[in-house]
Amino acid sequence: MDKIKNNDSIILKGTSFKSKPIFASFKYPRFDALVKDLMMRYGNSILTGNPIKGKEQISWEEGSSIKSRPVPIPLQLYFLPFYYSMLLVVGSDKIDTLTLTSPIAQNVRKLFGFRKLSKKTESYMTMLKTIECKAEFVPLTYNCTTIKLERNWHKTVHLRERDVVQLYVVPKPLEYFPMLFVNCSMDNIRCIYDNITALMISRNDPLYYCPQLFTYAIFRPVIFNIVENFIKYRQRLPGIDVTDEEFVIRRTEWLDRESRYMRSDCMCRSNTTLLPSDESWYPISWDKVELLFYHYNCNIRHQHHPPYYAQKHKDCQGHCD
Repeated sequence: MDKIKNNDSIILKGTSFKSKPIFASFKYPRFDALVKDLMMRYGNSILTGNPIKGKEQISWEEGSSIKSRPVPIPLQLYFLPFYYSMLLVVGSDKIDTLTLTSPIAQNVRKLFGFRKLSKKTESYMTMLKTIECKAEFVPLTYNCTTIKLERNWHKTVHLRERDVVQLYVVPKPLEYFPMLFVNCSMDNIRCIYDNITALMISRNDPLYYCPQLFTYAIFRPVIFNIVENFIKYRQRLPGIDVTDEEFVIRRTEWLDRESRYMRSDCMCRSNTTLLPSDESWYPISWDKVELLFYHYNCNIRHQHHPPYYAQKHKDCQGHCD
């Protein structure tokens, strides 16, 4: 479990949660509209409505074709080029407000969609019920599991009658990342926001700077690729790894899916040689591996395996004894 604790320290560094927060990629019309409005306000405030030339679109490869998508506010490479959702973080603190990250300070009560017509919070409780019933959360276990909130969880969230939503103005607006926090103190929000954005930016690819890809990366932190008759692996976020035991499970799962087998039954990470295949195997780009296979079935089918050579790999540290 030491490796898991080390991983947690990357995302939770500096936080004081009593129990680990959970994460989900979340869409809700009211907040979606507000995030886009905040982005536009910030963009107009520093560019006076004039986009930077040459950054109006971003392109990526999908299959055999090249696709492109307009960047909502073409400020620079990481300003939310693929905004589909926000990252929902549910913590264990007792906080009576919802906190939304923002690139700019604004009076939330005056923003469109958040005018308070009464002192009641029914609309927000409806949202919490939606989260409870529909959202699938990824816990910090790194073992391809998702969880749902307990029944009547929404009753444990006590919101104010007024000023239900507050903003956390991020320290680097040009690298804004949309997050909605429930039951998270402001100190924990500052730390976890900094930790997550640092991890996402370290990927150095704007395609992956989005809430959905972050949840995929902690759901399945290790991905595999076959190059000729060798298996290679990559951590999807720097520093986010799995235990050796979990690694072997994920490797076996992947090979079962690809109908390939190890030359040795050694359980160490350095064991990479596969039994020869009748067909030629060419490496797939890591981007394609990540996009195509991030969420494949986690249930190993227990196929009948051919006999192994049963040789111990030279780098094995005794796991096979």
